[in-house]
Amino acid sequence: MEKREKIRIFFVDDDPIYLKMLENNLRSSKVYSSKVFTFKSGEEAIKNLHLKPDVIVLDYYLNGTDPNALDGIKSLEEIKHANPNIEVVMLSGQDRIEVAVNSIKSGAFDYVTKSESAFVRTQNAINNIVNAKKLKDEAKGQRIWIRVAASVFMLAILVFLTLSFLYPMK
Repeated sequence: MEKREKIRIFFVDDDPIYLKMLENNLRSSKVYSSKVFTFKSGEEAIKNLHLKPDVIVLDYYLNGTDPNALDGIKSLEEIKHANPNIEVVMLSGQDRIEVAVNSIKSGAFDYVTKSESAFVRTQNAINNIVNAKKLKDEAKGQRIWIRVAASVFMLAILVFLTLSFLYPMK
């Protein structure tokens, strides 16, 4: 995740009431500082990927009101094609296992059913994504330090060998 004060979250749902509830729930939780963008279609979210979201919460049935709109899976695939580092949480009113499996196989980080626990589970999924990205960034930083330390060590050995060759001990 890029070094920013706020994480950027896209909420994508064709139901404006549920979209507003998601946004209000996240804002009221104050678990982390976030910048929230809401979109009513996958197409809108995809057009705005230049805003560099860290997390996208995406409805599975985005073509419920417009049959010509991209559904959640197609939107997910296009998002992952554009930027595989964006993590997506798939939301759906369906609690069928094949819907969840299809979402995960298509690249979703997590699948949340729209139930009474949906807001808590969505927040938990976002927290897990944020924590996983922090750990990944920390590991990347540690790998850089290991490479630097190894390079310095190799340079010290090279200097020692060069000096030993130029000034042999008697």
